[in-house]
Amino acid sequence: MLGMMTFMPGICLSRSKNDTLVIHRVWTFAEKFMESREGTEQNAYMIYTFNIVKRNPTLMLVPTMYAISKGERSYIGEGYYRMRVHDNGDYDFERNVFSSTIPRNRNVMPSIMQYITPDIYDETLFGDYVLSPFYYANRFFYKYRIVKVTPSKSIIRFRPRTDNTQLVKGRAIVDNATGRVENVVMTGNFDMTTFTVTVVMSDSYKAIPERSKIEADFKFMGNHITTTLQAEYNCPTTLPDSMKNVENREMLDSIRPVTLNHIQQNIYKLYDEQQRKAAADTLTVKKSNKFLDFMWNVVGENLVNSQHANAGAVSMRMSPLLNPLYLSYSKNRGLSYKLKLGARYSWNAHRYLTLNPTLGYNFKQRQFYYVAPLRMTYNPKRNGYAELTWANGNHISNNLLNAAVREELGEDAEAPEFKDQYVQAVNNVELFDWLELTTGVVYHRRKAISRQILDELQLPHEFRSFAPLLTVRLRPWKNGPVLTANYEHSIKGALRSNLQYERWEFDLADHRKLKSLRAINFRVGAGFYTQRSTDYFVDYTNFRDNNLPTSWEDEWTGQFQLVQSQWYNQSDYYIRGHISFESPLLALTWIPGVGRLFEMERVYLSTLSIDHTRPYFELGYGFTNRYFSTGIFASFLNTKFQRIGCRFTIELFRRW
Repeated sequence: MLGMMTFMPGICLSRSKNDTLVIHRVWTFAEKFMESREGTEQNAYMIYTFNIVKRNPTLMLVPTMYAISKGERSYIGEGYYRMRVHDNGDYDFERNVFSSTIPRNRNVMPSIMQYITPDIYDETLFGDYVLSPFYYANRFFYKYRIVKVTPSKSIIRFRPRTDNTQLVKGRAIVDNATGRVENVVMTGNFDMTTFTVTVVMSDSYKAIPERSKIEADFKFMGNHITTTLQAEYNCPTTLPDSMKNVENREMLDSIRPVTLNHIQQNIYKLYDEQQRKAAADTLTVKKSNKFLDFMWNVVGENLVNSQHANAGAVSMRMSPLLNPLYLSYSKNRGLSYKLKLGARYSWNAHRYLTLNPTLGYNFKQRQFYYVAPLRMTYNPKRNGYAELTWANGNHISNNLLNAAVREELGEDAEAPEFKDQYVQAVNNVELFDWLELTTGVVYHRRKAISRQILDELQLPHEFRSFAPLLTVRLRPWKNGPVLTANYEHSIKGALRSNLQYERWEFDLADHRKLKSLRAINFRVGAGFYTQRSTDYFVDYTNFRDNNLPTSWEDEWTGQFQLVQSQWYNQSDYYIRGHISFESPLLALTWIPGVGRLFEMERVYLSTLSIDHTRPYFELGYGFTNRYFSTGIFASFLNTKFQRIGCRFTIELFRRW
């Protein structure tokens, strides 16, 4: 029934056969007439204004909004760019010269840039979001009405069949003979921004805009910001390649292709007066004011905004310290938080060193997590790199060890837990387009948090393993599934290793994109030990618990949400399978009134077989919106219901 609702036709046309031909010509224009845009370069000019209608202290917590969370209520900025079109149709803008009244030239609301060059003939209008009404496979989600205005032109009015953030409404003027869209006006609401986009297309068949304009409203917790962004393409003046990201308003005055309106001129005028006054008062500024400015401009901004720094060959970045995006909650793991850092040193475009640590804390377990990979890339074309990773895993336990403790000390005895730290050194290279090879070694040190109980029972309180490893990835088809094979063999006695094992794992994964942002994720895998010197603390590469929170698009598919942590290292083998289906308009999105809040929905099915627990199933349903992603999961063991749980991550401002 849901499938029938999803694919139900929604085209409302007049009875004229010519009207039907016009809309079909629009849908097939790209296939029949559109010329390649690859390698196209031209000059572009953009000017934007921000007007703060309402503002309160919560605005400083919004990413990229900290710079305008106090001070003036109107700002202006403009820039001259070199625009390039890549082979995949994406646009790249390199800024030559700019001017801005925003404090410290900060980039405010960069998310609105995605609306400036809509790809109207593609499946999605803005990157990977918002379904285009001019794409044939999306016709089921829109209703159309065609009005013929001249023998050669028609107006197409379109509106969504259901109120949803992934759809827009508006009108377009098209050429009757070819179906080429000459200009279009679209209104929508996506990612907490209500927008109206007006685009005039160029006369060429490359589907590149001639000019575009965005009028957007952002409202959040009592804050109300309006912004206007205007772009002019194919500008005549070409600046030298050496001029990059230069602040120079005088130069912009000489090459600006449009005239500033009265509002824009007044913003510049007020800004210039304040700059002159500030320069005159510089000598009278008190030290206390300097301290407050430091706390606001440096400390405060670093708390809520991601930070980037570039100095020649060295670059650094850090995610915001107050970052709700990296909060996650699940019944098993409780509340978790993480922070991402990054540093890079480049010798040239083909050789560079990166350090990208991820730090996290689990409040339920009171455990600090870290993963710090140091990678030397020497052949990016073939994904050639050498990597050294230092990390700690979960606080782990083992059912067999727990049973031995309880047998000696009683059922109320506390189960011993172990810290897990490891170091891994690998080298990776893509030998062929279909074959990738990883070789290296890994060293684990699992140490008991409390040694007293284990010492009393004369059980070891520390386990070490040193193992060479080999990973082979096969991609027989360019867009097909990836087959991965892992082999690991521990050498007892090497580096004080007291564990010996031999492990094999196999994994087959595929992410199949369908039309209209639908996708099927499929993953199956198996692993087994051919040799084990102990039943304690031998874990798998592809079947393990992950305590660092992940977002909707990371690893929700391919993970179990309700599996108990001790199951991951107690079996000689595992067989698992995962499948999920996602769609922007599946079930809840069709509910009147609330359907517009759901951006994407998913259904999950996972199965697992290990010693003494087969078969195990998890069923789940989840959705994401502009604020959060959530999923509800139910588990079944031996066909009997076991328990129910949920997964929750913050998605607020993820695209900002």
